Amino acid sequence: MKNKKWLLGFLIITSFAALSYVIADKTIIKTVNLGHGIMKKYDNYEDRIEGSDLVVIAQLVGQPENILTPFDEFPDGYHLSKIKILEVIKGKKELENKEIEIREPYFTIDNGVEPGTTEIYYNDYTKLQSDAKYILCLAWVEPWNQYGISSSEQGKFNLDNKDQAEEKVLLKNTDFKSLKNDVINKIKK
Repeated sequence: MKNKKWLLGFLIITSFAALSYVIADKTIIKTVNLGHGIMKKYDNYEDRIEGSDLVVIAQLVGQPENILTPFDEFPDGYHLSKIKILEVIKGKKELENKEIEIREPYFTIDNGVEPGTTEIYYNDYTKLQSDAKYILCLAWVEPWNQYGISSSEQGKFNLDNKDQAEEKVLLKNTDFKSLKNDVINKIKK
């Protein structure tokens, strides 16, 4: 009888530990920023627009797909994200009101035995939020045969202040804040 109680207690504790691990693995997200200084930087609206192949006002549609492309045994990758183009500011006007896939400069890796995942961002980039509108500065990359966000955080500007992660970056990155203000003020005109 005593062994049955001990076994039952052991099973309950083990089940609780396993359930806790599964929940933690699904909910814990760490973030890491890589590569400060590896992207071209822009100081003003004119240079930012000139340095883009396509500039649009857009929204994220659906869930981005995490693509891993290991490089020299180190993790690397991007997110393939579908956007709806609401307005074309520069580039192919025929893309207006269309959906296209773009590359976002971040990827997610599993933490292995440690619970959770890690989102790895290039520079101060923050991922697109589905309920927000953005000005996106995109570059066409021939080998990818698609557009990608150009110069990480300097290629994505939230228009409606719904992107709280971007708001946090603005507090610490004064160059980005200055560029965003210039871009949004000139586009609103």
